[in-house]
Amino acid sequence: MSKLKLFITALIIICAAFPVRAGNRELLAAAYKTVNDEYLGGVSAGQFAIWSLQGLNSLDKNIRVADDARHVTIYYRSQLYKSFVAPEDEHDAAAWAKLSDKIIRDLRKLSPEVKRRDIEAADRMLMAGVKKLDKNSKYFSNLLQEETQDLLFSRDYAERRLDGGVLYLKIGAFNKYTRGNVKQSLETNPDARALIIDLRMSPGGMLGEAINVTELFLDEGIVVSTKGRKEDSAAYYRAHNKAVVSGLPTIILVDGGTASAAEVFTAALKEQGLALVIGTQTQGKGTVQNVVDLPDDNKMLITNAFYYTPSGQALDGVGIKPDICLYRTKVNVDIKALLLGNEPKECPREDREDSKIDIDVAHELALMVRRAAKP
Repeated sequence: MSKLKLFITALIIICAAFPVRAGNRELLAAAYKTVNDEYLGGVSAGQFAIWSLQGLNSLDKNIRVADDARHVTIYYRSQLYKSFVAPEDEHDAAAWAKLSDKIIRDLRKLSPEVKRRDIEAADRMLMAGVKKLDKNSKYFSNLLQEETQDLLFSRDYAERRLDGGVLYLKIGAFNKYTRGNVKQSLETNPDARALIIDLRMSPGGMLGEAINVTELFLDEGIVVSTKGRKEDSAAYYRAHNKAVVSGLPTIILVDGGTASAAEVFTAALKEQGLALVIGTQTQGKGTVQNVVDLPDDNKMLITNAFYYTPSGQALDGVGIKPDICLYRTKVNVDIKALLLGNEPKECPREDREDSKIDIDVAHELALMVRRAAKP
């Protein structure tokens, strides 16, 4: 085999081992368009591009980016380097991506750091841009995996039996394992007399998985609805499968850390009359995050809609008021007197994950409901 053929063969092997990455322009255009079209806060492609370009400072601290609506100006070492004409249409993601790519190419000639780390430029930019949106939107870089968090929650799930045949389940977050865990717990404890579901400090998780778990308790009806920026964006999610649980007295424990999909699950059971809720006011994180696939196996978690309970109540900034408030409840509380008291007018948020008295109260309430339900 000639040297030329050997060289070509080696080149093919190298290219196969290292897949070609999409260009900066393609990645940036996809991300800019996603924010422009879907982000609940209504940020234009142009504004997001400026925020992203300012992230070049993470590659070289000497870089500063400014804009005056007509121009994007680059400063280097506190000196004006170059001013670029901004696209006329602030919503033209492709035009803003083209400009961003041009700025990166120019800075490679100026900054040794940008030249050395240019493969990171678009990822660093998008990580910075997304941080300006809201705390729930994220950018996940395939290149910089060690610096980005996993999309899946890995919170624990726990099960145990309490006195009186009460089954206790602790759901740390809703992920692809949660429905299977809950279903197995219910099926292996068919003689349970009542159920406590502990969602204290549960950050939520995946909406689809929360709906799947809700279907274990609900035969039919709306579980949750969502609505985004557009008038026709409303979506309704209903239970379709036959419930596994029927007539089992259920108590849900919540606190100020109960959020998002955990609130969706709680509201669905509460409003359908399938569970009593005790604890403190939940967090009120009622926004939906959609996972968007970008070029090069990158992903963006973008806030694109609000959650609404089955009765149409907004969750965002409001949360769920428990049926029985445990705010500032201490270990020496008279549980029966607490359970027989009047419904509180207000119930402030409080983190109570480690409070054993909450489980004691839930246990007593579960037995009371069980006794009341007996023929």
